[in-house]
Amino acid sequence: MASKPTGKPNGRPTKYDPKIHPGIIAKLAAAGMIDEDMAEVLDINIATYYRWQAAHPEFSEAVASGKATPIVVVEDSLYRLCNGYTFKEDSSQGLQVQKVKHPDVRAIEFYLKNVAPDKWRDKRELEHSGPGGGPIVHDDLAGMTNEELEERMRILKGDDDG
Repeated sequence: MASKPTGKPNGRPTKYDPKIHPGIIAKLAAAGMIDEDMAEVLDINIATYYRWQAAHPEFSEAVASGKATPIVVVEDSLYRLCNGYTFKEDSSQGLQVQKVKHPDVRAIEFYLKNVAPDKWRDKRELEHSGPGGGPIVHDDLAGMTNEELEERMRILKGDDDG
């Protein structure tokens, strides 16, 4: 005999608290933590972490907004490296000295390859085609007569007055 539904959920009650967890997770994500580490700090399994993201929109939004913060900081740093910048530094004599950080070629290369990959990627695609963009036609040299082969060699050598 089946038991009547009581209206109570089955299983262990969730640890998730919508008043606490979104704020905590936003700060952890903003600190640059990865999902696995954030789950560990919350003392939950990574699968539970992903379930919370799927089930609680405010939690998922907190993760996304928190992760956006370090991305913006890194993007700004990369941009500054590409363009160069000046900064002040204390010297050993106790004076403040203005220094210059020149543009970093590797940062520029990284930036361009990611922002404009069609123009700056390392891999170039080269398409071979026959006359008029058609397919490349391979002649059956084995089936040619000696005269036909000699004619082909004259054409390839550019000796057309033959």
